[in-house]
Amino acid sequence: MKNTLFTLAPIAVALILAGCNSSSSSNDGKDDLIQPLVQSRIHDLLDVDGYQFRDANGDGVLNPYEDWRLTSEERAADLVSRMTLEEKVGMMLIDTLNAEAYGYIGSQHQDFVNRQKMNRFIFRNNILTQDEIDALTDEERQDGGAAGGPGGPNYRISPMEAAQYMNSMQELTERTRLGIPALFKSNARNHIDPNAKSGINVDSGAFSAWPKEGGLAATGDMELIAEFGEVMRAEWNAIGLRGMYGYMADLATEPRWYRVHETFTEDADLASDIMASLVGNLQGKEVSSDSIVLTMKHFPGGGPQFLGADPHYIAGQHQSYPAGNFDYHVKPFKAAIDAGVAAMMPYYGIVGGGEWSINNPDETNLDAGGVPLGDLLHDRVKDTVRVPNNDYSTHVGTPAGNVGVAFSKGILDGLLRKELGFSGVINSDTGIINDQNNVHTDYEMMHNNRAWGLQDKDKSEQFVIAIEAGTDVFSGFNRNDEIRSVVEQGLVSEARIDESVKRLLKVQFDLGLFENAYVDAEKANEIVGNADFQEKAQLAQRKAVVLLDNSGDVLPLAKASSLFTMGLDGKIAEEYGYDVTTGDDENGNKIVDATGNDHALIRVRVDNIPAVISGDIPNNRALVFGGSDFDELSVLDFTSMANSESWVITPTLDDIQAVMTEVGAENTVLSVYFRQPYVLDDTSGLKDAGAILATFGSDDRAVMDVVSGEFNPQGKLPFALANSAQAIIDQDSDAPGYKEGGTLYKFGHGLSYK
Repeated sequence: MKNTLFTLAPIAVALILAGCNSSSSSNDGKDDLIQPLVQSRIHDLLDVDGYQFRDANGDGVLNPYEDWRLTSEERAADLVSRMTLEEKVGMMLIDTLNAEAYGYIGSQHQDFVNRQKMNRFIFRNNILTQDEIDALTDEERQDGGAAGGPGGPNYRISPMEAAQYMNSMQELTERTRLGIPALFKSNARNHIDPNAKSGINVDSGAFSAWPKEGGLAATGDMELIAEFGEVMRAEWNAIGLRGMYGYMADLATEPRWYRVHETFTEDADLASDIMASLVGNLQGKEVSSDSIVLTMKHFPGGGPQFLGADPHYIAGQHQSYPAGNFDYHVKPFKAAIDAGVAAMMPYYGIVGGGEWSINNPDETNLDAGGVPLGDLLHDRVKDTVRVPNNDYSTHVGTPAGNVGVAFSKGILDGLLRKELGFSGVINSDTGIINDQNNVHTDYEMMHNNRAWGLQDKDKSEQFVIAIEAGTDVFSGFNRNDEIRSVVEQGLVSEARIDESVKRLLKVQFDLGLFENAYVDAEKANEIVGNADFQEKAQLAQRKAVVLLDNSGDVLPLAKASSLFTMGLDGKIAEEYGYDVTTGDDENGNKIVDATGNDHALIRVRVDNIPAVISGDIPNNRALVFGGSDFDELSVLDFTSMANSESWVITPTLDDIQAVMTEVGAENTVLSVYFRQPYVLDDTSGLKDAGAILATFGSDDRAVMDVVSGEFNPQGKLPFALANSAQAIIDQDSDAPGYKEGGTLYKFGHGLSYK
């Protein structure tokens, strides 16, 4: 029978025969084939030679691209030969396509699939547990938040609703002429992140809550990281989420870069080991029917951002290599390639071009949205020299090489394809091409066209340069006609488009989506974030805690002592046998005196002021994707952050200092969330605390297990910490650590109890 769009029970078969899968196109070894699970909700299955196949185009004939006995390359070649130019171009588009309220699909979903011919989508919905969803009112469930900004509306849904949504999208794509299945990707969503930003990452929600990337690196436990990959693979598969924009192989060598929190470490060797493990355990050396395909980012390494400014912003276009460490940053990507990673994402940043400083410019255009870049920066960095790397440059740009990586043929074709031997998909970062930006600074609007170095070119010219450089798929783009027109005008050959489409289709064939793109939605709630998975994540949270200092042997805290807390749930602390005084309100303000308590435990968080957005325009002076004001990028020491405009310390530094005075600094334990490598400067007095913990995404119970002695700390710093504000300015953006005499705690530092 033929099932309709609304039919829930699929046609399915799972005939398991002896032996292993064959990639041969002949009948030799027929008895060694394994019949995969085949499901269709639209067409009858095909019975051929004792096997069953999905009739993707519904013509009743087994076409080569429908034959799972052939190699993915053979199937892709056949399918490309059947595709119209419009269908091919649709393969090269990927954009955010969230579920509507309750996991429904709507008119935008129909448009992307049926009119734009798209089958790749970015999924950004926040997923909550079923209990959390059930506690919401209908009004809350139908509130998708701000319609503008990166990602658009974001309705909260359960794992089951997410799975139902993706099944509905697979039905929609199965109804298309060729039945090419959908592939959904997401940014990281398995980490504790109180500062998650749309377009960057998603908080864990219903998923198992592991430490942030730096926390996983701090464990130094490769078996644990492998287990993390296995758990994440199971959870994402449960809802039909088969691809990831990640992980970031970028190195944390520039402490001012606000995306340090998404990196694992400053150390290229450790990062290489982690990348190899993640590829092996999330995706596999060979992509298969249970893989989560990875798009490793941001090639060739986004860590060395000039002055720490991020290239999401027009004021942060350039990378800098004063220590000549370009190859050091490529090393983790090479490890990922050797492990078999399926896709790579180049960053927006400009690697090549000219050498200059604000006070000694060259011909490089330093416009920052209608104002000179120098007008946005502090005087203390205006003599810092931006040093390019032109080893893999391109003739495009002024000066030559002054273009974003997605437009650099030298980097994408010369280095990535030819030198490193990468044969997978090159996926642009989101928004490298769009309509011309209005003349506004990053404070005034979100710039949607990040074709840095090519702002004087129109869309067609930018597409041609990016495609010829090697870009296969354009993230954040959903207009079929605009790419199609460059082929119709003869600016790009259809043969070049075919190259990209074959690479893209190979991923969907390797994933087994052409045989079975559906998941069992009824099982999603019991798989995602289950108790066993969360227990593993809880252990990781404890292993990720780093004991920086315990000079007074204040830790572990004696049981039955009195404890004053801020930034931590006092009720949780009471469970450990302490007489607890909760010293702050829900906003983190100090509300009672700490005098008379034996000890104080303060969890410290540092944030930037959040952007309030209408459409693409912030209603306040804040940056959409996060980060400090540009003139405060070098402000990472607590004293200066406390007196800044764009940094927020919770509790305030004044409140922390007051508690240290009332209880005694030697009796105070500080637990600092190092989202970036903040500076415990002398003036702040924070180094006088009796004990200091560094955390990277550990909850209150994990911290209390360490503080109480129930867990002996074993974490090691994934990056060095500077000893002064000046050390931040003096360091080289592309080099790990700090100049001589500038280090407070070195990479790998971490104490344990005696």
